[in-house]
Amino acid sequence: MEMKKIGALAMTAMLGASVLTGCGGENAGSTSTAANNDSKTSTTATDTAAQTETQKVELKIWVPEQEVAITDEMVKKFDAAHDEFDITYEIAVVGIDEAPQALETDADTAADIFYTPSGGVGDLAGKGLLLPITKDFDTLVADLPESAINAVTIDGLTYAVPFSPNTFFMYYNKDLFTEEEVKNLDTMLAKDLGDGMWNFSTQLTNSWYSEMFFLGNGTTLFGADGKDEKECSFNNANGLESGKYMIELAANPKYLEDADGVGGNAFKEGKLGAVTSGAWSAPEFREALGDKVGAVALPVANIGGKEVQLSNFVDFKTITVKSNTQYPLCAQQLAVYMASPESCLTRYKEQGDVPVLKSLSESAEIASDIVASALNDQAANATNQPSIPKMGDYWDPMKAFGTSVYSGEVTEANLQSQLDALVDSITSSLTN
Repeated sequence: MEMKKIGALAMTAMLGASVLTGCGGENAGSTSTAANNDSKTSTTATDTAAQTETQKVELKIWVPEQEVAITDEMVKKFDAAHDEFDITYEIAVVGIDEAPQALETDADTAADIFYTPSGGVGDLAGKGLLLPITKDFDTLVADLPESAINAVTIDGLTYAVPFSPNTFFMYYNKDLFTEEEVKNLDTMLAKDLGDGMWNFSTQLTNSWYSEMFFLGNGTTLFGADGKDEKECSFNNANGLESGKYMIELAANPKYLEDADGVGGNAFKEGKLGAVTSGAWSAPEFREALGDKVGAVALPVANIGGKEVQLSNFVDFKTITVKSNTQYPLCAQQLAVYMASPESCLTRYKEQGDVPVLKSLSESAEIASDIVASALNDQAANATNQPSIPKMGDYWDPMKAFGTSVYSGEVTEANLQSQLDALVDSITSSLTN
């Protein structure tokens, strides 16, 4: 019997090397020999052998450290269901934010399959570094929200497989705020929590957080579809009102800037009513506060005399395949399998990654998880993070603007000129 082999090579020390064997194609040789006496039988045997021929595949896979063991099991299960592949694979620890740069640095030695935020998919695809995912992706399309599909689709082609939404929401202390109070940021800020207490904390100085005041108030970054690199309306009338709100928030003594984890620490110590963060903070917050921890979507705020729903960026954790992989068919199929319902449920149970698949996110098990529910509720209110290459010109100017707001350098008197300069820095062609 010819045995089908799957090898795990050069994995992290905690896993070592592992080998799994199972049944492959049997008796191909004896069938061919017997067929020498019968040309018709020979033709049939040859066709059958061609159909069941196993392709030797060597794959390199990059995943975050916490995903090594999970990925090992995924590859084994995938291989067990695919007799057409004889897979040898290597798993290396490379973070989701590190993988895109590593691919750009040396595509030849980069992994065949790796994780990347959807916000970077457009840039990598534009540089010809990603393989469109065409094989088996249709098995997931009906189960994916439109926002997730749009986030990974460039010029009609899908370049990544989304598996979990990535955005922030709001945690609050149930002893300090009621469920009704956390629906409105101004209501929260008006409440007296006592001496030595803060009511709310976010990161005005972080451009992944500060956009919520602008996007929530109807301004756009790179157009309504996020693809117009010459457009940013942060300096229009609505943007001006958003900037004023940020100035007032920064000056409020009940506000705490969450720089270097200050807000999170105050929250864990019970000295802060609410803080913005993501699912990654749930374990430490629960350990510190137990059942006192609540989690909800971002609140509404009164900006410019009207109540608006704060809307932040949402992107998605995705699985991608490099364009120059030697094994495009197997790599695509495995990438899709790594984002399948079975794989996503395993990821959620073992490390808390909330699935983007509707069949899972709407299930009773996940809907009853307050963190998963808050993440999905906010993702529904959020704005897809643009994935065009020009997005790279947003982060530093917006960070500088938010930092200047918090330090007091931006005032209502110079706000319009500061916003004009911000928009010019983001949309200028000088950095292209």
